[in-house]
Amino acid sequence: MGAVLLEVIQGEGGVVELSEEFLKTAEELCRAHGALLICDEIQCGLGRTGRFFAFSKFGLRPDVVVVAKPLAAGLPLAAILAREEVAQAFSPGMHGATFGGGPLQCRLALKVLEILERPGFLEHVREVGAYFRAQLEALHSEFEVIEQVRGEGLMLAAQLRVPCKNVVRQALEAGVIFNCTQEKVLRFLPPLIIERRHVDELIAVLKPILAACSAA
Repeated sequence: MGAVLLEVIQGEGGVVELSEEFLKTAEELCRAHGALLICDEIQCGLGRTGRFFAFSKFGLRPDVVVVAKPLAAGLPLAAILAREEVAQAFSPGMHGATFGGGPLQCRLALKVLEILERPGFLEHVREVGAYFRAQLEALHSEFEVIEQVRGEGLMLAAQLRVPCKNVVRQALEAGVIFNCTQEKVLRFLPPLIIERRHVDELIAVLKPILAACSAA
């Protein structure tokens, strides 16, 4: 049996969102040809976009979902979720991991899931994420060095027209941490408990840096 593995929002690829048409077509082709649809939610899942899973925005029904990074609040833990008929292909001893299923990590994972399910938590991610994106869009309108702003929830990016490592370095010196991927993409993955005032602090640091880039 074949499979198609998709990342609804490509994190390391520069926070690139796959289109609904692409995702729905991939799902239809998997169903038509008996292939598994696998969604990689390692970076975009578990609340990052303001939804429990990023694929749920499009009503997809993946056969397998993989999660990891936030699952145990940063400690090494990953999980594979599968529909019942797919899970039957596994039997004890067929799948293992050196860092999989440790008691400390699993207890932390239970707490993470509890927090994600608290009333208003994901709504907060969506609300602050929308505010964050609006502030980045305002910078985009002001500075030509920004080519595009994209992303959803608290998984956002600003693609520059110039290499961005120096921007990251200057921001770090000012006490703000974000990273650069794909050479020209500023990627923002803040804690899900971030507040508007933290966004404002970031923008205040980023604005003069981008102004200097635009003037160069």
